[in-house]
Amino acid sequence: MASTDINFAQAELVFERLAQIVEPLATHAGVGEMETVGHLVSYLLDHPRDIEPCLRFGIGELPDDWIEKGRLSYQARDGRIWRPVNARRARLVKSLEKLP
Repeated sequence: MASTDINFAQAELVFERLAQIVEPLATHAGVGEMETVGHLVSYLLDHPRDIEPCLRFGIGELPDDWIEKGRLSYQARDGRIWRPVNARRARLVKSLEKLP
């Protein structure tokens, strides 16, 4: 889709809806809304089938582990930049190392 094909009025509504979905969740969890919406966008990029249910009904329509299944990189607590696929792989390797 070329940038001239974007319906900017609809795009504005999508962003407003994302804020409506994220604000109560982030407040309840005691985390930043910007970071939370970033995780949500990251997840929806790789799971476009979930866009409509999420925008219609909210975050409860997503799998419990949605925040771990995104595409975009993020800054970890230790300051390093992680790609989600690498973070998932590292967790898997760590869990396998614990096996007898």
